[in-house]
Amino acid sequence: MKKEEEEANMKKIFSIIVGLILIFTITSCQNDKKIIENDLKNLIEFTRNGGYKSLNHNKMAAITFEAIDEGYKKMSYKINKTKKENKNEIIVNITIKYPDLSEAIEIFKKKILEERQRLLQSPNPTVRSEDEIIKLTTQFLKESVNEKLNDPNLRYFEETFDIVYVKHNDNWEMQESPQFNKAMFFNLQFNSLTQN
Repeated sequence: MKKEEEEANMKKIFSIIVGLILIFTITSCQNDKKIIENDLKNLIEFTRNGGYKSLNHNKMAAITFEAIDEGYKKMSYKINKTKKENKNEIIVNITIKYPDLSEAIEIFKKKILEERQRLLQSPNPTVRSEDEIIKLTTQFLKESVNEKLNDPNLRYFEETFDIVYVKHNDNWEMQESPQFNKAMFFNLQFNSLTQN
C-alpha cells in the first residue's frame, strides 16, 4: 500500500476508537472528573474485552484488531490524576504499560514476501479471492504479533501522558491523542510496510 493509503487506514482506525468513545458519550453531571475517568476506563476495557468485534468497521481495522487482540492481555494502565482545567476541559493523566510490537511488522513483511515468492515459483499459481487474501493477511499478521508476544525478549513501553476531554453541547468528548493511539496499537506502525 502507498503511504497515503496507510495513513488513511490509520485515520479510519482512529475514527473507530473515537466511535467507541461516542458509545460512551457522557452527559453533564455534578462529578465530571469521575465520569471522565469511568469513560476512559470503559473505553479501554471495552477494547481489551473484544468489544470492537461488535462494531461495523473497515476490513483493515478488523484485521488489525483481530491480530493484536492477545496484546491487550499484556497491557496495564493506571489513571494517575484527573484535573478540571475549566468548565469545558478535563485532563486525565494516565500511565499505560504495553508490549512493543513494532518489530511484528518486519515479521509480517517477511511472511508476505515468502508467500509471494512461493506463488511466483508455483507451476500453477492460483488467483485468490478478496476474502482469501483478507483471511491470509489476518493469519500472517496474527502469527507475526503472536511471535513477538511470545518472544522472551519482548520489550515493554511504559508511558505517562495526558488525555484531554472537551465539552461540546453538554457532552464530553476525548480529543485525538497520538500517544493513546500508539499505546492502544502497541507501537505498530503500518506506514513501515511501504519502507524497505
